[in-house]
Amino acid sequence: MKYLIFFDINGTIIQRDERTDLPFEYAVKELLNVNNPMNSIDTSARSDKDVFIEVLSNFKIEFTEALWDNFLTLYEKQLKIFKDTDVWRDNVDAVSFIKWLSETEHELALITGELSIGAQYKLEKIGVWQYFKCGGFGEDGLKRFEIAEAGLKKAKTMFEYDRIIVIGDTILDIQTARHIDAEIISITTGSHPKELLMTLNPDYIIDEFWEIEHKFK
Repeated sequence: MKYLIFFDINGTIIQRDERTDLPFEYAVKELLNVNNPMNSIDTSARSDKDVFIEVLSNFKIEFTEALWDNFLTLYEKQLKIFKDTDVWRDNVDAVSFIKWLSETEHELALITGELSIGAQYKLEKIGVWQYFKCGGFGEDGLKRFEIAEAGLKKAKTMFEYDRIIVIGDTILDIQTARHIDAEIISITTGSHPKELLMTLNPDYIIDEFWEIEHKFK
C-alpha cells in the first residue's frame, strides 16, 4: 500500500506555543501600529489570510489587497529575523519520523494554513522542508477545505498512490481528512486535547510518531 501523506505544520511538525506565530504578530504590529493584535484570536488550522482579515476586522479596518501586500513584505522581514532563533522547534519525534518516511515508497506533502514562505522558513529551520514536494498552503485558499483541495490537486499531478492519510493535531484536520476521503492520524501535541480529538473518532490517535510507524512498513 503506497500512501500520500499530508502533514499539518504547527502543533504537528513544529511545536506549538505562545511564540510560534511571533513573526506574524510582529508584522501585524508594524503594519497597523497597534499593540496585542492577536489578542483572543485562535489561529489553529486557519489560513494566515483568514487570520489577517479577522485582525483587521477587530480594529475596524477594511481588508484591501494593498494592505495584504504590505503585510507580506513585513512578514518576510520578520521570518528572516526569526530564522536564527529557537522559536521554531521540532515537535516530539517529527523530524526522525519524516526522515524515515522519506526513505520509504510513500509520498509526503503538506496541508497548512501557513503561507508557503512561512512553511519554508519553519521547516528549513528544523531540516525537513526538502522532503515535501508539494502542498496546499495559505495562499491556495481562505479556508482549510479549499487549501486541502488545492494540495490534493497538485499531488495528483505529481504522484501515484493508493490511499491518502492526513496527520494533524486539530478537529479541523479530522474534518479536512474526511472532506478529501483520507484516513486521519490525530496527534495529541497541538491545539486540541486527546479527549476532544476522540469525539470525532479519528482512525488513529497518537502521542508520538513512532507509534504509527507500523502503518507505513
